[in-house]
Amino acid sequence: MNYNPLHLLPLPPQSVDPKPISTALTVDPFSDVLWIGTSSGSVSALCTPLSLTRNVQFPAHGARSVGPYLPHQGMSPAVKEIRVTDRDVWTLTEGGVGGRKRGGASKWNVGDPTRSLQSMTPNPTNSHEVLAGGSGQMLLANTSRGEVVRRIEAQSPVVHLAPLHRTVLSAGMSGQVTVLDPRTGFKAAAGMGSVQAHTGGLSGADVQGNMVCTWGWTHMQGHPLPDPLVRIYDVRTLRPLPPISFPAGPAFALLHPTDTSKLVLSSQQGMLQIIDMSIGSTTSSSSLNFQQLDVNSYVTSMALSPRGDYLAFGDADGQLHLWTTHEVGENAVLDDRGGLVLPPFNGYEGIKPEWPDAADAPPPIPWDDTTPLNLIGMPYYNEPLLSNFSPETYATSTSPFYNPPATIPNSVLSTVKMVDFVGYATNPKELRGKRYVLTARPGAGKKTTGGNGVGGGRRDSEPRFRSEKDKKSARAEEQADLEEVTPDGEIPKYYRKVEIKYSKFGIEDFDFEFYNRTKYSGLETDILNSYTNSLLQALHYIQPIRAVATAHICVDCKKEHCLLCEAGFLFRMLEDAKGRNCQASNFSRAFSATPQASALGLMDDNDKSTAPYGSLIQNFNRWLLSTFSTEAVVEGETFDLRPQTTEIDGLSIQDQKPSAIDQVLGIQTKTTNTCRSCGFVSSRDTTLHAVDLIYPRKSSTHPTFSEIVRSSIFRESTTKAVCSNCKQFAPLESRRVLSQTTKNPLPPVISINAMMNTADVFEVWKDRSEGSTKKYFLPPRLGVDEMLGGESKGLDQAVYEVRSMVVQVQERADTPAHLVSFIKIPNKEDENDQSSWIMFNDFLVRKVTEEEVFRFPDQWKVPAVIILERSDSGTVLELGKLPKQLNAEALFKDVSIAWNRRTNMIKHKVLQPEEMPKPGTLVAIDAEFVALQQEEMEFRSDGTKNILRPSHMSLARVSVLRGEGALEGKPFIDDYIHTSEAVVDYLTEYSGIKAGDLDPNNSPHTLVPLKVAYKKLRLLVDLGCIFIGHGLSKDFRTINIYIPPEQVMDTVNIYTIPGRQRKLSLRYLAWYLLKKDIQTHSHDSIEDARYALLLFKLWRDYENEGDGVFESIMDDVFNEGHKVGFKPPSAVVDRSASPAGNFPPLAQGKNGGKKKGGGKEKKDEDKEKRGHLMVPPSTWNGNGGQSGNGGPGSGRRW
Repeated sequence: MNYNPLHLLPLPPQSVDPKPISTALTVDPFSDVLWIGTSSGSVSALCTPLSLTRNVQFPAHGARSVGPYLPHQGMSPAVKEIRVTDRDVWTLTEGGVGGRKRGGASKWNVGDPTRSLQSMTPNPTNSHEVLAGGSGQMLLANTSRGEVVRRIEAQSPVVHLAPLHRTVLSAGMSGQVTVLDPRTGFKAAAGMGSVQAHTGGLSGADVQGNMVCTWGWTHMQGHPLPDPLVRIYDVRTLRPLPPISFPAGPAFALLHPTDTSKLVLSSQQGMLQIIDMSIGSTTSSSSLNFQQLDVNSYVTSMALSPRGDYLAFGDADGQLHLWTTHEVGENAVLDDRGGLVLPPFNGYEGIKPEWPDAADAPPPIPWDDTTPLNLIGMPYYNEPLLSNFSPETYATSTSPFYNPPATIPNSVLSTVKMVDFVGYATNPKELRGKRYVLTARPGAGKKTTGGNGVGGGRRDSEPRFRSEKDKKSARAEEQADLEEVTPDGEIPKYYRKVEIKYSKFGIEDFDFEFYNRTKYSGLETDILNSYTNSLLQALHYIQPIRAVATAHICVDCKKEHCLLCEAGFLFRMLEDAKGRNCQASNFSRAFSATPQASALGLMDDNDKSTAPYGSLIQNFNRWLLSTFSTEAVVEGETFDLRPQTTEIDGLSIQDQKPSAIDQVLGIQTKTTNTCRSCGFVSSRDTTLHAVDLIYPRKSSTHPTFSEIVRSSIFRESTTKAVCSNCKQFAPLESRRVLSQTTKNPLPPVISINAMMNTADVFEVWKDRSEGSTKKYFLPPRLGVDEMLGGESKGLDQAVYEVRSMVVQVQERADTPAHLVSFIKIPNKEDENDQSSWIMFNDFLVRKVTEEEVFRFPDQWKVPAVIILERSDSGTVLELGKLPKQLNAEALFKDVSIAWNRRTNMIKHKVLQPEEMPKPGTLVAIDAEFVALQQEEMEFRSDGTKNILRPSHMSLARVSVLRGEGALEGKPFIDDYIHTSEAVVDYLTEYSGIKAGDLDPNNSPHTLVPLKVAYKKLRLLVDLGCIFIGHGLSKDFRTINIYIPPEQVMDTVNIYTIPGRQRKLSLRYLAWYLLKKDIQTHSHDSIEDARYALLLFKLWRDYENEGDGVFESIMDDVFNEGHKVGFKPPSAVVDRSASPAGNFPPLAQGKNGGKKKGGGKEKKDEDKEKRGHLMVPPSTWNGNGGQSGNGGPGSGRRW
């Protein structure tokens, strides 16, 4: 028996869950329907296996939506189980069980969120009762009245319940399987004791007929491990049958509904095994059938149809898979029209699915000249109509609405002559020689601008683009200053969400400098998950974290998507940029490629979302610091930052080798659990990377920040769980304290999540007035004795200062929220030698006062993350011994992950140690890119277009050539970049990249991860190399690296005339100046870098000539460009007709001939005759030919 793939259906996103995952599947035994329960608590019906047509969808009872301010702690909304009867559809979640009609109408429901329900079964002796179990007592509910009839004690938490002939099978978490008798109050059936199926606990069970199979956990050397054996029992006597071995580890085991001798097993990773137990040995090849399910993550749910001919399963990527035993290929059964023929899900013509009634057509309206218009009713709407334009769009300060046209002068009217309906008049003397312009009268437009006459938005206050700066008057600056004055009760303008606009010149034309006039760089927002910008800025300016991250890039970290590496590269870029805008695109790429981040719901795919980013950034902060801690240990080694005098029980801290991140911000805690039943005490040591604040219930006294921090670190709680000693489900008292094994359990840096989820909590933070002074809840500095109280005995009495803070800004609940960070710049980094607060609103950066930072006037500004740092952290941590330079060995290694790299495709030769670059070393560079996402744009009614989001490009190839030396022009880096993301366009015409070039299994080139290539470029920057190329600003931006301007020689900016917007292409410059046709078929990064190097050397020779030679050449370049449209003629044109062949070079080379001519006559003659130069002047000989191996016009040979 084989299953063949039939359908792959992604589950549609929902408002409460953008990526739902199927958690429960059931095939309707009475109808042709597949029922699906998701992680968000919704239940959907899909009809017919051929089309999987969506029929009905409704929320399961107990899966109430979790709001952004009132999360329901400890309860998952996921659907646990679905059962279908001939009348109802029963759904079960942790919070309750309910029944609905097949059409979705609710009939009954029972809720009890304290029980954490896991399974349900109908009462075999009463069809109107359902038994549900989970933790604690089981519930027996009446489906007719919708109420709990009785509660039944369970020996252990229930995992699975299933109906038998007259009894009920119960499988418990402890690993026991018991048969319950409804006639005795669901106690164990007489004469049938419980069996211990699995010693480590039970994960699930399945029942068909008289057979039951179970899977779970076992113990090995005291550690729980998945039990590789599937246990089989005869439910009539609970007699064990020979178990089935499944080494992959069973996650699901399903008995065949029509043949209980067949068993379908699946592992979490999708290894499917179908076993026929009737053949005999379950290890023989005839009884086994292996298949691999096509899942990229792991299987979350699985179900068989009533006849076993359909297998449905869901995965963690939110996709539903449907497989069948029927032929779907060449041997499939087809109807008369060639369509596939398959039986229904339930195998027979059962209950027809209910479909909504067709809407009645509106009655016809006889239309004539006397028909009243009110016969056509207005549609119902609950949002503003498109015709409801705001006054700002049509009533500007210069519109006729506020400026009616002036009366036409009589001198004009007296001479008007009408032709058709147009009047013509002679222009009077007083209006001649100047334009007749009507200016806005004073005060016009106050209604649209809120009464201050400043302007209705940024459009009237400053230019969006650099190209518009010259068109704006000086009054724009005055208006911008006026807009800084904010009336009381309103949100300051600089707190609002900023967005990047795109002109026809691209993002480089956007006026970032208007938003940032400081020396601290902001981060752009046009990337995925840009909400992380605020926390990355906050971490960057914490010196110990920045030092560890930048030191981590100096070690040989093998992890491809290492977030600590990407943070280190980003922090280096922010340091070097010194006020120029940057973007965290490489960090975002590594973050998006991390499966755990997606599973935890940390991805933000919608930049218009009104989701509470404050909660999202706190979850991200907790997860990121934990990830940093793991990644800081490379092959068992990490940095030792604590002074050698710091000891733990007499031993140096480096003996334990804690993670470098743990040394910076890990709080060492000890948690003890005490069982109230047997008194057993267990403890464990943990490292806390972020403190989640826990607020007290409403009280008459107003708690201080230090008291809340103390109660959040020293936590006490009581929960019910299974005691590992007495094996009873008993209350456990849990208490967390600081670890006593360290002298200073508090780290130099403390990260705090504000955990502000309700309006009541905000009242704790809200500013209070005491007399004429304002009192703020968060103090600027905090002592250890204040924070820990009596627990601070024996600890260093250090002082912690608030160094950075992330807040959520949201004007209204229906508007998008965003995050802003406040950072206290240390003295040594501030130009005025005093600490100052800087606000980072993505790429808007400005100084603010300390009072503004700690003010929380209303709920539009809500704290999210607070980072404290010891005032003496420099003495507690030895950051000076961390490495600061990357290992130059990366330039001497030839690394490739391509399995089939061809030797003849290797075009580079790696550097030798004697070629180590020095400051000022010339290198030529060019890069090629592929598109991961197409640009989004809107087309206006006038035919113009507006770019909403640019295309998302990824580095695909980078080539770096030697710019000098014996091997000048020879590449030493020619790396193709591996990408695991889907490429939507390889841009082969412009990049030369083909499908398969970036795949390790197929690429014939040198293929490396992005981090390997990035490290090489970062190393060249640190060594002081001069980068030569054409159009490097966009290349470096996409690579996500900042190169100081003094290390860049861009031929786009060299070969231009000041004041002209046009940028010349490399192909045109090579054709005109070097007499070479390049890029004829596709682009090649080595070729482009080589000709950029040639153009640079040519420019240098021109500059050495002096006397305005280069300016004269550029005039000729532009004049010829206007004639040919700045595009070289086709390559088929005879190049002998080119004007270049008739003009001599500018100067004679060192191979002989005349020196540079003197006198005005010679100079004018050269200027008159000169067309364009093919090669650098130093390569020409005295006869006007070219020295070297090449013939005339062939260019320099490499």
